[in-house]
Amino acid sequence: MPVDGRRGEELSRLPAAPGPGPGPSRPTSADVARHAGVSRATVSHVLNGTDHPVSEQTRQRVLAAARDLQYAPNASARALRAGRSNIVLVPMLRSATVPGADRFLESLDRELAARDLVLLMHGDRTTSGVRGAQAWAELRPAAVYVNVSRGTPAAVELLRRAGVQAVLLTGAPRVDYAPTVPLDPAAVARLATRHLLARGCRRLACLVPSGPLAELPTQRYEAVMEVAAADGVPVERVDCELSSDSIAPVVDRWRDPAQRPDAVYTNSDPFAILLIDKLRAAGIEVPRDIAVVGSGDHPLGAALRPAITTATFDVPAIARVVASSIRRLLDGADLDPGLEAALRPHLIVRESG
Repeated sequence: MPVDGRRGEELSRLPAAPGPGPGPSRPTSADVARHAGVSRATVSHVLNGTDHPVSEQTRQRVLAAARDLQYAPNASARALRAGRSNIVLVPMLRSATVPGADRFLESLDRELAARDLVLLMHGDRTTSGVRGAQAWAELRPAAVYVNVSRGTPAAVELLRRAGVQAVLLTGAPRVDYAPTVPLDPAAVARLATRHLLARGCRRLACLVPSGPLAELPTQRYEAVMEVAAADGVPVERVDCELSSDSIAPVVDRWRDPAQRPDAVYTNSDPFAILLIDKLRAAGIEVPRDIAVVGSGDHPLGAALRPAITTATFDVPAIARVVASSIRRLLDGADLDPGLEAALRPHLIVRESG
């Protein structure tokens, strides 16, 4: 990942560093300075992106020398010298299959880079609490962004004592021991359910994917139950996998109008796509016989017929306010004032429900 915004991007084309073993010594900033015919201070100003005035011609000469020598700045050493880091550490999610996670991290990486910060993913998916905080603190990040379930009060206190300037938690519920991004993944299910009830649907079903996807869909199923129960509407739970064989038995049962719900919340758009295909094959029309609503705004959802109604979050907007909030915390300010608005899900109404 880039270390210094634009300068990091221009150096990103450098070949990979050689592996361990005998070979030439690693080039230093002094070597770059000699090769470019400038001072080490000038090299530092160019590669670290300081405000010190350097002509464009000199800057390009330094960058060319760094490329020629295959020199890569040492971010850890620079942080030690400066007494601060620009690293934002984000522990990898416990599940590798959380919908939208990759898109969020890509957006967050861009938004942090625009604020002179660097995203660093920590690869251990299981650590949490004090044990996790000890591992995260070893990398001397400026900030840590982690789920509330893993960022316990003791973990947050350890990170602060270790010199981490900002700890930002995410998830529900909001806590009082650290700033929190109260993102509730089940909010899309509540929005979808309210939409279906407003359409007059009175017999609902909810697909609940199993396996590694189970934790989030279960939360969303409980949210559907909560909203529907307030209107006295029953909800059929359908445990399933993303496969035709898993969906086929329930669709076959729904051929009987007496057994059929009038609407289904599918948890995610891929499940909506699969369900609509099986319903069509069974002669059940969407939305005339069964309305279908998904989540996530999958690109295929708008292209298929019927196009899928979906409840979703604005992922780039969330990444933007998270990056802004981290930057503001590091600068001693409060969270981004637009945070709450960016976290609200929205409904994209199409043909399926």
